[in-house]
Amino acid sequence: MQRKQTLAEQLRISLRTAILSGAVEPGTVLTETPLARLVGSSRVPVRRALQDLLEEGLIHRTGPHGHIVGKPGVQPLRLPLDQALAALSILHEPRISFAWQALYDDVEARIVHRSFFGRARVNELELARHYDVGRTVARDVLSQLETRGLIDKDDALRWSVVALDERRIRELYELREHLEPLAIAGALDALGDGEIDAMQARHEAAWARYSDISAAEMYDLEVDLHVNCVQRTRNRELARILQRTHCLLTLSKHTVGTRVAKLPMEAFFEEHIAVFTAMRRRDPAAVEQAVRRHIRNSVANVVARAQIVLAEGRPEPVAFIGQVIAPTCQGTNSLSP
Repeated sequence: MQRKQTLAEQLRISLRTAILSGAVEPGTVLTETPLARLVGSSRVPVRRALQDLLEEGLIHRTGPHGHIVGKPGVQPLRLPLDQALAALSILHEPRISFAWQALYDDVEARIVHRSFFGRARVNELELARHYDVGRTVARDVLSQLETRGLIDKDDALRWSVVALDERRIRELYELREHLEPLAIAGALDALGDGEIDAMQARHEAAWARYSDISAAEMYDLEVDLHVNCVQRTRNRELARILQRTHCLLTLSKHTVGTRVAKLPMEAFFEEHIAVFTAMRRRDPAAVEQAVRRHIRNSVANVVARAQIVLAEGRPEPVAFIGQVIAPTCQGTNSLSP
């Protein structure tokens, strides 16, 4: 799999191309903080990109945090940075809302894979170094993982991967079976007919081309029902508690089609559509029944997927995740048949 470019690499390439083409003129002043603000990042990747350009001789230093495009002696251009860098390609690419989103999926995939093998320490500083981001961005990523039930903090405020063994999978499904039907039925007043119809249409379209859809697309469909609908419930405490079960959805997202073969057909299409049909009828009892049936039917598949990954024998080494400190056990905690 091709490694994704870091933000520092993207910024360096974008600036280098613009400088060499003349789109960014000699004399343009590049200062860390305004440039970081312009590209929506911390100063760490900006500093790395500028250092690389400095070593190439494309810019020279002026002051502790400033650089000027071109050789020493060039007359500085006092233009607003957004105007001076208007042609910078990175500014015209799809943008993210928050810096942590740029690396979240990759970190999540690594954490999910490690969770099958037991509890392990997560090092915030090493995570920041690995992805070439600031500690604040790394902390934001970890906070998002915590809300999804993938990591937690101990009494000493140290982050750890939460083991996703068979016992925990079944306990989380039991929690979902009790609470999620109530939450989704409780969202009926907040969901319009058009929203429900749109979700059902997405499922029907994906079902028709199932052989071609990716695990990420299937995850988006799971989010329609199990996240978006749940978050619309009138009972905010139910929604908050169910956030901790989101790790079950990410399990399939990061295993199906990569570590685990995609099934000939996924039952969740028909089961989700049955829920939407009951929602469209505005029948809370039927909604609860359809959601409960779907959740009960899902447990075996998810346990089997985790078992396949665990059978690989050992977790992949990751710089910011330590050795397993509480491996999955045999018996009630194992994923063995």
